[in-house]
Amino acid sequence: MLKYLVAYASETGNTKMIAEEIYNAIPTDSKKLINVRQWNGDLKAQTYFIGYWVNRNTCSLEVIDFISSLHNKNVAFFGTCGLGNTESYYKKIENIGLTWLSSDNRFLGSYFCQGKMPVEIRQKYESCRGLCDKELLDKMIENYEEAKAHPNRQDLLRANVFTSDIIAKLS
Repeated sequence: MLKYLVAYASETGNTKMIAEEIYNAIPTDSKKLINVRQWNGDLKAQTYFIGYWVNRNTCSLEVIDFISSLHNKNVAFFGTCGLGNTESYYKKIENIGLTWLSSDNRFLGSYFCQGKMPVEIRQKYESCRGLCDKELLDKMIENYEEAKAHPNRQDLLRANVFTSDIIAKLS
């Protein structure tokens, strides 16, 4: 059994970047980094770092299945989202994962940050001009532009600190 398993789902590469940073910050050889799609239930660990990207306020079914399968483990969440670069929004994202986590697990915390979105999102926003509230639409486009720079080096450093904090909790 591994000490740590870092499993992630990433459509655009944002969450994968955070996963790699977390994996590299774990100071042991008893660890593995996998895309959640590679997980077949055979790989076991004491502590799981589970990463997911947010789409329409939820995570993918494969992540839900992964989280739901865990029992009596240490679990931490991480991930990225294009919208809502606020602590309150990140708390909502954490709660998405907690919905599926069995109460016999030990939840250690979470780290979420903004991630760039595909250009199709910007195009979708633009297509709403004249149909949606202008102020809200302008705010969404502004957020899209801000997200283009993420995850950035500061986001990765925060992921590294998050990992060290989780490992310290386990000591």
